[in-house]
Amino acid sequence: MGLRFRLLDSRRYRTTRLETVAGQPILVLSDVFNPKIFWTGEFLASALVADPMLVPAGATVLDMGTGSGVGAVFAARTARRVVAVDVNPRAVRSARINALIHQVEERVEAREGDLFAPVGDERFDRILFNPPFYRREPRDMLERAFFATDVVERFAAGLRDHLTPGGQCLLLLASTADEPALLRLFEQRGFSVEVAARRDARVEIQSIYRLMVGDSAR
Repeated sequence: MGLRFRLLDSRRYRTTRLETVAGQPILVLSDVFNPKIFWTGEFLASALVADPMLVPAGATVLDMGTGSGVGAVFAARTARRVVAVDVNPRAVRSARINALIHQVEERVEAREGDLFAPVGDERFDRILFNPPFYRREPRDMLERAFFATDVVERFAAGLRDHLTPGGQCLLLLASTADEPALLRLFEQRGFSVEVAARRDARVEIQSIYRLMVGDSAR
């Protein structure tokens, strides 16, 4: 993924683009993670369409690292309320625009900040996260969507305190990352892990993992 990221035509992710994701228009501002170019965002959207029970009707949802807001927009089809969080201010703006485009702005609230800081002690029925899972210091805001040194560790540490009883996290990873090591971070904190959806994207296998703890584990 790191090599692929560097070789891609930078004009596609350094400019504002209107993409079609899972059949729907998504506006992606410049320097914001593009769910079409990098595939994982589109995979999440397609999975939410294919299996509405991933986000049950009436659920409260936290879309962590929302990027363009694609996860928040598609989750809002069934969710009662979605909070979309991103450290990138342009991503927060993009999420707000897409909520307006899809007429779900009354159910989607976008907030700027690092991981759980913008939600305080709020808890959610579902938490969606496509984390930066490549180990390296990011050089700018866009690279923070791909590269990090401790984001997954800090997310795992705070996850339990932000799930409702029976709540679940849907974590999106790819085989080009060190998935076993990343998943162990959650297992060490008492979460069970199962595959909720998976697809072969040719250059990598993408998986959505369902993380559960306590009474929510099956």
